[in-house]
Amino acid sequence: IPGGGGGPPPGGGGGPPKGGPPERTAVQKALDTLFELAFKVLYATEPDLRLDSYKNLQVLWVRALLASSGQLDDPVAYQLLPPASRWLVSPAVAPLWAPVLPKLEWIAQRTSFLDSTLDAWIDGLKASGVSPAEAQVVLLGAGYDTRALRYSGDQAPAFYEVDLPVVTRAKGVLSSRYAAATGVRQPAMLPLDLMTCASGAPALEALAPLGLDRSRPTLVVFEAVLFYLSPPAKAALLREAAALLAEGHPASELALTDNLAPFLRSADRKDADDYFGGSLGLQLRQHETLWGGAI
Repeated sequence: IPGGGGGPPPGGGGGPPKGGPPERTAVQKALDTLFELAFKVLYATEPDLRLDSYKNLQVLWVRALLASSGQLDDPVAYQLLPPASRWLVSPAVAPLWAPVLPKLEWIAQRTSFLDSTLDAWIDGLKASGVSPAEAQVVLLGAGYDTRALRYSGDQAPAFYEVDLPVVTRAKGVLSSRYAAATGVRQPAMLPLDLMTCASGAPALEALAPLGLDRSRPTLVVFEAVLFYLSPPAKAALLREAAALLAEGHPASELALTDNLAPFLRSADRKDADDYFGGSLGLQLRQHETLWGGAI
């Protein structure tokens, strides 16, 4: 857990990577091995759920820990962990993890930012007379994101998640269990390797058979996924998202906490305006940066 998963690329303080998956350092590789061994123990009673990337499992456990520590509003993450081992990040044990919590700030920041963005978007729909039940949220590279389960109900948007087949299989097991116990609505899931977007495979268009309606208000979310894609795949995904916004409902928006190198390397708002406005034809509503523009 101390490694946290989903954190900045090596040398994050010195600017963004060149694009594509960041190279793993020797220390990170050693931590990866340690995590693999740890998760074999933590998931000893549920080996099928270990088939997914350990990075996604790390982030899920970190979110549960942050929630138990009062630093994140996510009661679902803890419930998705194995009952036999989740006590390790329970509220009673969370104080023991206090020394490592500062290293997990990035996950707390990005989760809180996107949650507040989603809240504000839903409030805006209501203010304009549009029911959130008519809206939809697309999570690209969703991993074990819990928003579809947290924002559930008769008046909640429909959620669509896209990720690797091995991820959606494991996430589907967890979502089904949680839904059976609580009655919440599960997200629609599309198994897709987003790297294939570089060769023309659509992501958003492929969601249409699952029910995605481009005419409805849509919030497209990128959360720490572009880090791991090649520049051509990044460009294709961002163009497809921009096209959906341009052709779809006027209330549709794009929200991201991610890396845009090599297309955008600066922390300057004007450069971000030029990129989103010039290259993608979008109007930038809000802009903040971390690590000198890496995020």
